[in-house]
Amino acid sequence: MDFERVKNEEQRKIRVKQIKDAAIKIFDKRKYLDITLAEIAKETNFTRGNLYKYVSSKEEIYLLVIADEFAQLVGDLQVKICKKFSKEVENFANILALTISEHERFLKLYSILYAFLEKNVSEEKLIEFKESFSEVMSEFVKVVQTAFPELNSKEIRKFIEILGCFVIGFYPLSNPDSIQKNAFIKSSTGYYPSNFVETLKEQIIFNLKNVTYSENKIFSIPYRLV
Repeated sequence: MDFERVKNEEQRKIRVKQIKDAAIKIFDKRKYLDITLAEIAKETNFTRGNLYKYVSSKEEIYLLVIADEFAQLVGDLQVKICKKFSKEVENFANILALTISEHERFLKLYSILYAFLEKNVSEEKLIEFKESFSEVMSEFVKVVQTAFPELNSKEIRKFIEILGCFVIGFYPLSNPDSIQKNAFIKSSTGYYPSNFVETLKEQIIFNLKNVTYSENKIFSIPYRLV
């Protein structure tokens, strides 16, 4: 990609997409911590100076990427709920767990969102990301409302909060790298990672039934996804 000076907003969007595409290409092959901004610049054929005209850090780039990935996940979920949903908790849990598992890039980025990505961008860029992510989250809320109209907005947010926190913690645990796998096998702990989809499905069912049917409904944790 040869660099040319941007003359309008449409061209700027094209440049940003080129940067995101390059970052995705690298991320799909390498660990996040090993990726550098210089590497992303090289992949786009931009100089680092030209890259800095659009982004200030690799974290800023990957916030843009995860916002796109989340939108794709929710879009897929909307289609599946319309086509396959039978108004049963187990059916919803199966669709949601499978859909989430199909978006591996989102899962990888989501598991480091709060510990790495958000902590290394400016307040201005973080606000922009939060607003963008919140818009997609509102669509996710609508999906749950469609599936379970008896739930109020507070109960739905409660369910989503717990789901998000579970995914952040459990996805890395259930997807160990080669060193972690060998350690599991060779150690005397007797533990080996659970299946991500099946365990996530069980967790979704458990949380939905607690939120929906329990006389002593679980309290929302003091945390917000958006």
